[in-house]
Amino acid sequence: MDILSFQLDEAERWLLMLFRIGGMVMIFPLYGYAAVPTQVRAGFAFLLTSVLFPLHTGMALHLAPGIITFFGIVLKEIVIGIALGMTASFLFYGVQLAGHVIGYSMGFGIINVLDPDSQIQIPILAQLLNMFALLLFIIINGHHFLLMAIDETFLRIPLGGGVFTAPLVEGFARLSADIFTLGIKIGAPVLVAILVTEFALGILARTVPQMNVWIIGFPLKIGIGLLTMALALPFFVFVFGKYYAGWQGQFVDFIRAMAG
Repeated sequence: MDILSFQLDEAERWLLMLFRIGGMVMIFPLYGYAAVPTQVRAGFAFLLTSVLFPLHTGMALHLAPGIITFFGIVLKEIVIGIALGMTASFLFYGVQLAGHVIGYSMGFGIINVLDPDSQIQIPILAQLLNMFALLLFIIINGHHFLLMAIDETFLRIPLGGGVFTAPLVEGFARLSADIFTLGIKIGAPVLVAILVTEFALGILARTVPQMNVWIIGFPLKIGIGLLTMALALPFFVFVFGKYYAGWQGQFVDFIRAMAG
């Protein structure tokens, strides 16, 4: 009877770990990319759970008897995984925001492509910057950090544990606000170049009223915008890397706040 009880406890732990990891993997940057088949992501979550489970066999399980209680804890673990996955994705939401702002300022607002991740239409420059950010994320071993963060959640947040407190909400709001900060910083060089171009076109329109400034301005803004983007790529790498370094600490703090 004791052996059976022990095996049931271990099975419950494994399942709860799977649901938390599954929630994170389905949303995490790179791992949760919608272009990756759902079966592959589910298999990766299964494999990762099997690898991490032996490392946390002695983990406390905050679980009262009863099937209803167990399903309640399952739901809680899924919510924890999704919350952590969304927090990790904020880094790329900021990059996409920069692409939106740059695209609209250059006149690309009507040129959209289907984002395979969100399955919605987004400006083509937002998709381009997002793919570039994913490449940088791999180069700086961000995917390794996410794997370590998954392991850290089980060290900090016991199964069935996790609290949603005021500091946690504040941390979530702070990370959300950083989306706009990152987006504006990345888009700043192009926005300034487009603003100067608009100003010059305005002066030209007043000086030479006979000239059709709109016909000249549309391709001119696109050309200057693309040229500025190319020249500003080192700046993009610098801003993304600096923000990533701060985001790592904030993400770990978010995990600690959820632990209570």
